[in-house]
Amino acid sequence: MRKLALAVAALLVFPTASAVAAEPVAVCGHTTAQPTLKQGSSGAEVAEAQCELNLATKAGRYTPIGADGSFGPATDARVRVFQRCAALSVDGQIGPNTWAALNSWSARPRKCATQGTSDAAQSVVCGLSTARPTLQSGSTGVDVKELQCRLNLAMEPGHYPPLTVDGNFGDGTRNRVIQFQHCVNASADGVAGPTTWAKVTDWSSRNTYCTPPKPAGHPIDGVDTAKYQHPGGAPINWGAVKASGVEFATVKATRGLNTTDEYLATDLPAARNAGLAVGPYHFYTGTAANTGAAQADRFIAAVKATGYTGKRAGDLPPVFDLEWKDDGSGGCPPFVTVADAKAWLDKVQAAFGRTPIIYTQKSFLDACLGGTTALSAYPMQLADYRQSVTQPALPAGSSTWLMWQYTDAAIPDGIPAPATGDVFNGTQAALDQLANR
Repeated sequence: MRKLALAVAALLVFPTASAVAAEPVAVCGHTTAQPTLKQGSSGAEVAEAQCELNLATKAGRYTPIGADGSFGPATDARVRVFQRCAALSVDGQIGPNTWAALNSWSARPRKCATQGTSDAAQSVVCGLSTARPTLQSGSTGVDVKELQCRLNLAMEPGHYPPLTVDGNFGDGTRNRVIQFQHCVNASADGVAGPTTWAKVTDWSSRNTYCTPPKPAGHPIDGVDTAKYQHPGGAPINWGAVKASGVEFATVKATRGLNTTDEYLATDLPAARNAGLAVGPYHFYTGTAANTGAAQADRFIAAVKATGYTGKRAGDLPPVFDLEWKDDGSGGCPPFVTVADAKAWLDKVQAAFGRTPIIYTQKSFLDACLGGTTALSAYPMQLADYRQSVTQPALPAGSSTWLMWQYTDAAIPDGIPAPATGDVFNGTQAALDQLANR
């Protein structure tokens, strides 16, 4: 159900403040020298420190400071802010420990316990170049470094893992330019021309990030989670997820005949207790013929063990994840049939007295089940990541959708790695009714 998110999740393991030794130096590309710096210092080393401070503190909504190579009072104040964030001794000086923490936090930005306020935007926040030439695939040099650094400051790092500032305009940089252009509703051609430069300069200077655009007209947000949203065993703070505006979630319960997600027992109750509408999902594996009923048995037992009944306040219906193989091949499950899918659906519906939701894609049903209309009466959670459409592609026979999984890069507060994000097709009252509230 969430295989596109897995690769992203693997990239975004947010280390703790103490895990600072393994990060690269010269994150911004000025210099690898890291002498002790304090008020009155100047030069490329100060510009590198200022740029890294901007990358490290913007996630806490601190407006970037000027990266002018001159260590004045504003730099001293930001060093002290960062030292508090990283649980270091607060002295306003950048010594070995502060450098190490800066390297870590600027390469993998995370939020401070404190939060900044919006200050006046600075014109120089990376300090690498003030030229704005048109850049595209194959471009190299310091202007590309400036672009890469500013993209890192402009794009929310949980959705968009920071680029390496290496001065080479390769596929990664081109893709990030396209993502940024989508984000700001600019022509998405992957070329950094005058319009893109103007917008990335603006966004990189503010205390907010550009995040993936969500479907218009659907304000109710949801997420889908599994073990991949727990990098290194990190917990999900469901209270923070709810406080960030997420109203519903689907939590992975089981896969196939023999796998129960190790976080089902904690995540399903915790999400419901935090006030979200929540339902468990099962990833169907058609690796052998006629296993739908047996897969349903495993799912029923696993979710009942968490207290899920489908009837409590906050319980969404169970979700049947019917999609491509998750082994990296992206092919059809070899033994998938409508009859086997129905065996799962019928057994789970009988067990909980709720009509299950089917998670799928039109392309999957067309390619793997011949474009069947036999499942069209079920409520649909549809995956469609295209930003050019106003609704997901509807399977044959379906006239509407219930949930639209529109991104694999949602990371609301409380989730330590990207998750797939959804919107609900209806009002809050309709969601509450679906969740027995």
